[in-house]
Amino acid sequence: MEKERLIYLIGQYTNDAATAAERTELQHFLDSGTDQELFTEVVTALMIAHQDEAFDNSPYAGLSAKVLQIDKGGIYPLRRRRWHWIAAAAAVLTLAVLGGVFYQMQKTDWQKPVAQTVIKNDVHPGRNGAVLTLSDGRQVLLDSAGNGFIAMQSGAEVEYRDGQILYNKGAAAVAVTNTMTTDRGRKYQLTLADGTRVWLNAASSIRFPTAFTGADRSVSITGEAYFEVTKDAAKPFHVKVNNMEVEVLGTHFNINAYGDEPVIKTTLLEGSVKVTKGAGSQLLKPGQQAQLNQNDQLKLITDVDTGYEMAWKNNEFSFKYTDLKTVMRQLARWYDLDIAYADGAPVEKRFSGTLPMDAMASQVLNVLEKSGVHFRLEGKKLTVLP
Repeated sequence: MEKERLIYLIGQYTNDAATAAERTELQHFLDSGTDQELFTEVVTALMIAHQDEAFDNSPYAGLSAKVLQIDKGGIYPLRRRRWHWIAAAAAVLTLAVLGGVFYQMQKTDWQKPVAQTVIKNDVHPGRNGAVLTLSDGRQVLLDSAGNGFIAMQSGAEVEYRDGQILYNKGAAAVAVTNTMTTDRGRKYQLTLADGTRVWLNAASSIRFPTAFTGADRSVSITGEAYFEVTKDAAKPFHVKVNNMEVEVLGTHFNINAYGDEPVIKTTLLEGSVKVTKGAGSQLLKPGQQAQLNQNDQLKLITDVDTGYEMAWKNNEFSFKYTDLKTVMRQLARWYDLDIAYADGAPVEKRFSGTLPMDAMASQVLNVLEKSGVHFRLEGKKLTVLP
């Protein structure tokens, strides 16, 4: 389809002016699953082109209400937010392409339970929580920890207060290494000894010292973590993951290093980082991403949708033409589910759009079912059906 024709059809649709023939033409285009990049380009271009006051009087005024329907129900006119394309792509809630189906996703859709013939029970979303493993092997469950003293460790008092671990060092205190771990269905935040803030996604961990006493600051992670590193030019900050290393002086970045994902992704939001694997390295600028594949090859991606990459930290699922199995891996981590695929399950389906992570499992599955995918949930086992 020509770009001009697609722009016209979307404009007609969003302003409720499309004829039956025009709606059918648009539906056929989306059902075909072709030119997904063209569709994303056109929607994004419309959002960018009409983000000022004149947008209200433009032919695409309906886009502000229909595209930017925020998950909590608020509608924010486009002119109030300077959406560049990477943010816009992650925010497309209503113009969602779910497995090639053009679907207008409203708040009421994800609030509806899935039919009882499909889902016989339900699963609550994940929540904040982690396990702190001290250097001597003692473990503290932070889900249930109240404010106050936790333990004495190597001359320091370990205290939990307002969601943070504090180390009140005594005269004899020495630096030791602790580990913070999140299970499936848990996320957590912590502040390191230098003030660096870390957000851990579900099924992740970080090993960190109680004090940075050497020439640099080093931690190691598994799973996914977002860092806001305190600047200290005299002590570079290093993150180690699977024999790959990220070096930084002070910056904001995200590392996705789940073992069941095909690549390790380091995404830079602010500052600069150097990603090194063996003899190869990549220096990132904001909006860029380094990908390490299973053959230990580093690849630089220069135009990254950071809103998509950071959706988990903002308590959202964000899908951008994402394949079914990748979607299911995300749901498995957050809802603590075991995923199975029945014969004939449509693994080729792809999804775009965002959903709140505080929704019940059935609410998320209800939206996914709009694309023709079906599910059976039995306890913690979720089976994808034909």
